[in-house]
Amino acid sequence: MKKRLGILLCDEHHPDSIKSFGTYDNDYKMMIDRVMPGQWGYAVWRCYEGSFPSSVDQCDAWIISGSKSSAYDSEPWIHKLKRLIIKLADSDALLVGICFGHQIIHQSLGGRVQKFPGGWGLGAYPVKALSDFGCFKSGSIIRILAVHQDQVSQLAPGFSVLAASDFCENAITRRGTSILTWQAHPEFVDGFFVDVCARLRTMVDDDLIDKALGEVGLPDDRNQAGKVIVHFLAGKGLG
Repeated sequence: MKKRLGILLCDEHHPDSIKSFGTYDNDYKMMIDRVMPGQWGYAVWRCYEGSFPSSVDQCDAWIISGSKSSAYDSEPWIHKLKRLIIKLADSDALLVGICFGHQIIHQSLGGRVQKFPGGWGLGAYPVKALSDFGCFKSGSIIRILAVHQDQVSQLAPGFSVLAASDFCENAITRRGTSILTWQAHPEFVDGFFVDVCARLRTMVDDDLIDKALGEVGLPDDRNQAGKVIVHFLAGKGLG
């Protein structure tokens, strides 16, 4: 029997991007299926439109997507998502958060998220593994495409940091064997990242965007990160 993954979407791609890359949930489905093809079924809730699961028991595991919104925003759907995250955490459900998902998990469970005074994180900037987890060894450098202005500035209680840098102190975190969070976007493909950068030109310094674009196509760790995430969602932990 297939495992069932609940995808909690917190945003959607720009309509022009959908024509080329599909809807946002497909990014996660492709990441999962690359690692465990044919072994998962999917349920998608568009939380940003007010759609939510009725029970934390509806799926075997859950993933919370990125978003242009902030975890500290006051929209009703964000408050509802925070309540759901608390229920998921209380039930020890297997839960992964990506970018905004990473941030709102911490914000919901007693941590803090804020705009980082050091500016935007863009591109596959390096973070260092602080311990062995998955296929990553302590001290190894991890590079995964990222796009964010907010950061987790204070961990929620019970979380530990798996990878960090001077720029992003809480880049990858975990709580026990049930919650794993990533600031970066292992689900992104290069073409979509280029598309995002083009839309950020009016908001982000040109030099930063040009640097990130100039590194597109260089080797990074998206595939390894995908394996870590999928094995975690499948209940195999981080060993």
